[in-house]
Amino acid sequence: MIVHLATWMPYVAQVSGRECGIAGGTSSVIHARYHPRYGRLCSSAGLWQKVPRMRRRWPWVLLVALLVMLALAVWFPAGWAWRMARGDYPQLQVGALHGSIWNGHASAVEYAGIPLGRLDWTLSRSALLGKDRLHLHVDGPLLTGSAQVQRDGSDRPVRVAMDAIVHLDQVPVSVGRPGLKPGGELHLRIPQMRLRGHWPQQLQGRIDWRAATLADRLGPVPLGTLHATLQEKAGTALEAVFSDAGGPLAVTGTAQATVLGWRLRAKLSPRSHDVRLEQVLEHLGRPDAQGSILLRQHGGVVMGDAP
Repeated sequence: MIVHLATWMPYVAQVSGRECGIAGGTSSVIHARYHPRYGRLCSSAGLWQKVPRMRRRWPWVLLVALLVMLALAVWFPAGWAWRMARGDYPQLQVGALHGSIWNGHASAVEYAGIPLGRLDWTLSRSALLGKDRLHLHVDGPLLTGSAQVQRDGSDRPVRVAMDAIVHLDQVPVSVGRPGLKPGGELHLRIPQMRLRGHWPQQLQGRIDWRAATLADRLGPVPLGTLHATLQEKAGTALEAVFSDAGGPLAVTGTAQATVLGWRLRAKLSPRSHDVRLEQVLEHLGRPDAQGSILLRQHGGVVMGDAP
């Protein structure tokens, strides 16, 4: 069937089975002949022109490319992501990676040579829309805990909540002169923290040092359970208030920190005459007449000494 352009009425003409055409008049028919090699050919005023097959294929090529990009966004392998980002974190070492950037885990994670163990994560796909929802869980010899990180845009503060236990026996740190090795567990709980840049604008938290000990060359000495309540002041300073649970060591004092410096003032007092405890405390400072140690330390450019 051929359509007559002048009257828009069907005009029947005999055309071979592999041809189709449009009638421009009763005496002229413009045919589009199919060629098995070049695809469909068009004729105008008797001149045949090639119409490439790609013009018909490009929508499918575009569709396939979009599907591949969507698949990578939804199931982007964690190993690929780490190979792209590892140059920005030279101190972080990661063992085997499994899963995707959205849901996976990494084994044998180390930071600055300190083993952290296994790391599991879940990242909401709302991150594709600029709303980050990240859940982390760490399980290792040094640290066990979880954290939730939320952000509703690149220009919005980051909200963090975390619960963690630090096994101090595994921490390569010492205090005092000569160095005393801390023992026990630090229980860290921060139900609310809001970060702008890398500094907390809002903070509420608590640290409990449970089964606290300090060990010298003769062995560990029990201190009881010690506490530190964390808070921010005016969005520019962090403060920790120290207390204890009534064990062998009484602790009072505060610590403050800003982006420019820090300051510590604390009083450590044995509740009874304990020779070993007094020996350990002497590594931290000179005792007064009552056997108490007054700690006064500071650093930075503007904090200065505590009054």
